[in-house]
Amino acid sequence: MNGYAFTTHGTGYKQETASTESDMMVLIEGLGRNIMLHLGNVELGKSLRIFMRDKDNKPVGGIAADLFGGWAYISLLWVEESLRNQGFGSQLLRRLEAEAIQQGCTHAHLDTYDFEARPFYERAGYEVFGKLDDYPPGHCKYFLQKALMEA
Repeated sequence: MNGYAFTTHGTGYKQETASTESDMMVLIEGLGRNIMLHLGNVELGKSLRIFMRDKDNKPVGGIAADLFGGWAYISLLWVEESLRNQGFGSQLLRRLEAEAIQQGCTHAHLDTYDFEARPFYERAGYEVFGKLDDYPPGHCKYFLQKALMEA
């Protein structure tokens, strides 16, 4: 087809993921150039990670976000099961929000499943703005957002 070949790569295995990292960078850089064409010289690809570690320096919780356009997209928040319901998740979320504000963010958004943490995020001031039904089958995914303010 016009001299182009298509290859399919699943990412279920570390070696498969590693073998496509340079190809992924081509996609990311191409998308970045397109964004900058439309938005000007904006900062792309800024990440924020906060880890909670035990006395042996083992991660027992953490939160991750990507910052762009004044928004923090919170992609992960996890606390080891034995440490849940003790306020650690709230501390991680507050720390990330405070750092995001310092980095110039005015809003945050995230997604969660119906079997995960929607009430937790709503207690923290997040509001649902979208819902994807039957994803995965029999469940739904919620999309939430929050305006960040200086504490």
